[in-house]
Amino acid sequence: MKYAKNIPPVDQELSETLVKQGWTRIKEPANLFAALLASIPFMVGCGLVSFLIITYFDSTVVNIFERVSTNNNITINFRWDYILLMIIMIYIHEMLHAFWIPNFLSDDNTFFGIKIWGGFVFTSQSLTKRRFIMICLAPYVTLSILLPLILGMLNVLNGILISLIMINAMASSVDLLNACLILFQVPKDAMVINNSYETYYRQIEAVIQN
Repeated sequence: MKYAKNIPPVDQELSETLVKQGWTRIKEPANLFAALLASIPFMVGCGLVSFLIITYFDSTVVNIFERVSTNNNITINFRWDYILLMIIMIYIHEMLHAFWIPNFLSDDNTFFGIKIWGGFVFTSQSLTKRRFIMICLAPYVTLSILLPLILGMLNVLNGILISLIMINAMASSVDLLNACLILFQVPKDAMVINNSYETYYRQIEAVIQN
């Protein structure tokens, strides 16, 4: 796995080669901005699921939101430790994606990038449909469903942890959008491959024959 400042641009020559080899491009947003717009319903849904899990264990969160909505004097404190925790959460989020990529540590076709506003993990490996969906869902399921359940049962949920869990939930919206696109467009026995923001699939039988 290598560090990269940005996701590699679409390789037009590779796109043409994939099509000639029988790979089919799925219908998906043309760029990141379009993907963000399309993922807004997922953002709301992901946030709501995590919020319901948190409030099941800690109902005081509802009171906090009620006070914020009725208080016109809202104070925002800038804290470096919160920024550091945010960066750590972004790193963990991306590593949870990478963990499900086969041989990600030694793979030269897998890249990651971390910035203060977010991060990414990209691989040009061909993956099974199930593996691709697992890669997409891993950070959300781990950090915004399983983590609040565990912390809630241990009674250690607090304000900063709740904030990070909710941010991760809403930030996972594009991941869930990608998972749904693959789930409903790609046949069960198929391989999936990315060419930057383009995603292609091909039946496993056809891949083996070539």
